[in-house]
Amino acid sequence: MEKFCASRKHLRGYRLAVSYLKHTVQIAALLTMPFVVDAQPLPLKKDNKSGILSIAYYTESANNSVNSLNSLLRKDSYRNKITTLNNPTNNELGFSLKNEILTALQPLLDKAKKTDGKKFREVVENLMSNQDEAGFGSLKKYLPAVGLFSTIISLVGNLVVTEKKVTKEDLNQFITRIQQYFSQYEKLNAINQQFSVQVHGLLEKITQTKEDLRDFLVECICTANKKVTKQSLTDISVEALIQQYYDPQKLQSWLDTAKLKNENLLYPPDAPTTVKMLTSSIKKLQKEFENVYSENYNSLKELIYSLRITIPNLDQEQLEKTSNDIERLYHDSRQADVINLNLVQVDERMHNVCRIINGGR
Repeated sequence: MEKFCASRKHLRGYRLAVSYLKHTVQIAALLTMPFVVDAQPLPLKKDNKSGILSIAYYTESANNSVNSLNSLLRKDSYRNKITTLNNPTNNELGFSLKNEILTALQPLLDKAKKTDGKKFREVVENLMSNQDEAGFGSLKKYLPAVGLFSTIISLVGNLVVTEKKVTKEDLNQFITRIQQYFSQYEKLNAINQQFSVQVHGLLEKITQTKEDLRDFLVECICTANKKVTKQSLTDISVEALIQQYYDPQKLQSWLDTAKLKNENLLYPPDAPTTVKMLTSSIKKLQKEFENVYSENYNSLKELIYSLRITIPNLDQEQLEKTSNDIERLYHDSRQADVINLNLVQVDERMHNVCRIINGGR
């Protein structure tokens, strides 16, 4: 996060520095105009039309890539799948935590005389079923509460106090039996919580990169069209800006009909550098996406291996199916990343901007 924030500050700082430098150069040019005119040849004219169109195609491609990654993170089947693994009522890990607890509880309830066994079971079931269904990315919907294990132990411990036939040894046996399952859920909980934090961090960086792209687009629009002010574009999204002002086809029509002098600059002078920095940010997002998903996938594989060798009477067939589903969804996400982000196109259009603009100088 700090690296991306620093990168964003660097990008904006760079643009301010360029603006200041331009102002300084203009003043110096006025002071030395006679000498410059006599001593220096006239600069080559730039191909403004090709330059502005190359930037338009780049911003379109860069925006599509950022949007694709954002959509993938928010609707990804892999992420949704691993979230549901921590649901204590399902058996996708080869066992159901809910069923294991109720099974271990039954011998104690069979000894109880004062306690309504049916109501006691309902209380325990509700603890595992009524999860918080907070919004996106919280992962709270299926994660057992941090104090769930201690809460259940406390409830069962009351049976030792109120029921003469329920002994401390009965409680210890209950704890020993369910603890092995809880320990696996705690590992999965930790894996998913880390993944959730990393995904949220990545989404924040996507937002920052999108804002940098928007700043650049506003600068480009205002440079090409002096009648448009930055203030008038403040609340307009990147998509709307492209559609209204910077769609390549609309720009081409405008260039064909507008009465422009070749000397009129139609794009910011620092466009090639800014485009390079934006491309670098997008590539970093894609790389971090790969690292976050790879780390999570490897952690889940280790957990599944641990389950196979530590828990007896595991439904190995169900666990194998879950393992295969996770692997398939993981590779599907990776493939979607390659296709949707289309970084090759972003890179090609970045180089095209630099070639056209820098080649015209």
